[in-house]
Amino acid sequence: MQGIMARMAADRQMLAILLLVLGNLLISFGDVLVKLLGQTEATPYQYVALRFLMTSALLLPFWWRLPREKKGWGQWKIHLLRGHLLLMGSACVFISLIYLPLATANAVFYAAPLMTLPLAALIIKEQVRLAAYGVSLLGFGGILIVLNPAEWHWAGWLALLTAFSMAASNVLVRKLPQGRSVLATLFLTQALAIPVSFALALPGWQPVAGEVWLLLIGASLVGIIYQGICILAYAMADASKIAASEYSGLIFVTLMGMVLFAEFPDLNVYLGAAVVIIAIGLQRRLR
Repeated sequence: MQGIMARMAADRQMLAILLLVLGNLLISFGDVLVKLLGQTEATPYQYVALRFLMTSALLLPFWWRLPREKKGWGQWKIHLLRGHLLLMGSACVFISLIYLPLATANAVFYAAPLMTLPLAALIIKEQVRLAAYGVSLLGFGGILIVLNPAEWHWAGWLALLTAFSMAASNVLVRKLPQGRSVLATLFLTQALAIPVSFALALPGWQPVAGEVWLLLIGASLVGIIYQGICILAYAMADASKIAASEYSGLIFVTLMGMVLFAEFPDLNVYLGAAVVIIAIGLQRRLR
């Protein structure tokens, strides 16, 4: 009996790993779509506003059918703050992917887990071991290697701001009650940020061509599917046993950058990314 249970657990773990790899392939393709959007007349805030609007419209019918106590209104302030962090992060992703190669930008985005522990200590007073701060510094050393201070581009700051917004948003999730609806969290986070996103987008609004709509719809759908896959995968297996699969995204974006945009990363990008991955792995062991 124990052998059968172990086999089932191993099968679920393998399926969860495959799902995460598939999810990272999809989100890497989503980054390609965003990079292509950056080559159109669409502005960063226009992209964010339309993406939030389309995603919210897709999720609204499902959110509407949730029981009243699951709709998430009791935590609207947290959702509002997370929504505007997502707004800032999404705009920074858009701009950083215009100026930085896919592999470079994504390596910096991976700084998010390294920022999560210090922010958790600051925001929700979580107890963090002193060694974890040292590991975070090691990871930021890797980020410096990726961005190469000798050839620093200002878009690197925006990529770091993206990582910060992701980390802060992840920490705020911990302030939400247990048993919350993931659907309600996804919907309210984006719906509550729509007014400000359009207020920022309207002054520089550009006509939206047909191909831009296709890219926007594609990026929105990819984002929703990716989040759904991650939720499913982490529900199937212990996070510590499958999280390493997330690093497949760096491989995918590097290959896509080479094939689609002729972006061939320098050695410092590979070295820096390796340091970041090692630091994240050490940080997980210290938890």
